[in-house]
Amino acid sequence: MKYTLIQSGRCFEGSAHVLTDDEVQKLHKFKTENNLDNWVEMFDDLPGILEGYDPSSFITNDWAFEAALVNSSLHYVLLDENKNPIWDSKPDEWSHTEVRDTGNHDWSPDARFEYHEDVGERNDGKNFPEITDAYPFDEKPNFLFAWDEYKGNYYSFTIESVTQPMPTDFAHTTQGIEIPNDELEVVDKVFFKGQELERESAEEVLFGKNRTVEVFTLEDVE
Repeated sequence: MKYTLIQSGRCFEGSAHVLTDDEVQKLHKFKTENNLDNWVEMFDDLPGILEGYDPSSFITNDWAFEAALVNSSLHYVLLDENKNPIWDSKPDEWSHTEVRDTGNHDWSPDARFEYHEDVGERNDGKNFPEITDAYPFDEKPNFLFAWDEYKGNYYSFTIESVTQPMPTDFAHTTQGIEIPNDELEVVDKVFFKGQELERESAEEVLFGKNRTVEVFTLEDVE
């Protein structure tokens, strides 16, 4: 029998863009000249100020992706073939045993993202880069970090099983996105009985909740 698992709650859609010192000064100048109080107010102007940056198309020189946020609102709903709900479960009810190895990594619920060779200057939003931090260091001293938070059904997963799946048949891996003033935790992969499930876009439209835009430099971590 075929089942559908719906991932619901709040989600992260964002990117990090490495800035030069000159670009940081250019952003500050634009902000001052236009009497803006914060970086969010100039979000729509950023593609015109920075070369090779368009967050709406996941174009960035570092990383961009989307994923479900791990917080109290995250839950999963299992539907039958007729799209009728069977159960609603939070991940803390799931299995916490290690899931099957998917490559050169020993995946567990705390594992980092798997590296994808096809991640380059443009990310399609569905392949995850290995490093998803926006924490300045010597080689990358300046970051533009922007992300939107949405609410609703985010991804769906199709399961074929002779018996009805139970919450304890599932596990997921997570990733922390570290920035100087916070750390966000998002879902990486979802597994059913040790097998990774392929993500599909959920049918329900997401509703925007919040937008965050920040510029981080080495001064923020020293």
